[in-house]
Amino acid sequence: MEKYKYVIIDDEYPSHWTVQQSFKRYPNYTCVGAFYNPEKALIFLQEHKVDLIFLDMEMQEMNGFEFLEALERKIFVVILTAYFEKHGLNAHQYYFNKDLVFFSNKAQFLYYFPKIIEKFEKMYLEKELIDRINQLSKNEILTFPKKANGETIPLTDIIYIEAIGHHVVLKMKRGDENIFRMSIKKLMGFLPADNFLLIKRNIIINVRYVTAFTESTVCLKDYHFSLSTRRREEAISVLNTYKKELYKDYCLP
Repeated sequence: MEKYKYVIIDDEYPSHWTVQQSFKRYPNYTCVGAFYNPEKALIFLQEHKVDLIFLDMEMQEMNGFEFLEALERKIFVVILTAYFEKHGLNAHQYYFNKDLVFFSNKAQFLYYFPKIIEKFEKMYLEKELIDRINQLSKNEILTFPKKANGETIPLTDIIYIEAIGHHVVLKMKRGDENIFRMSIKKLMGFLPADNFLLIKRNIIINVRYVTAFTESTVCLKDYHFSLSTRRREEAISVLNTYKKELYKDYCLP
């Protein structure tokens, strides 16, 4: 069983006690640090691996905003605050990955706690799977051949690609789109075959986002596609092989 490591950063003892008591029902978690001074916590985090942080927003030596700004590592953070409306809209700008931040009202912490654990473990599993995907891919090309607004586009951020006329539309994991003038044939010659699959003449999917598939359809998060009759047999074969390889070391829920 995976043993997750967490730390608590709060200048009030009741928060430390409440968090640690809440974890008594979760034996696969261990507290590796309880800090009343956030500056000491930053030093600790530079030298130790931690999976989860419980962070108070209002502290004397350094507030939660300043802590998030100084935190350079990509760690899941649970912000403990009694003033969500005051801090909720501003905290994300201090931390470079919004998906890793969860707010919890201190007064309702016990209610939110199971939801926090559920979200964290889902995120952690997704990260593990992404790491495995990167290991499985033998193709050294990791970014799209064209940039969007001067920035490179990681291939792992693309859910699927749709060809419309002489253009291709990239559907990204955060819900936005990028459009480029390019033929789908040329694009298929570039994309790593280990991760990208042509399921019909104008749709290329990133297999890492496949959540379910049947003999005629495939689902990627909130997107659903029918498999073309011509490509159905090959697509199902690829998806079955990929699924078996990807999850071979994991016990799926």
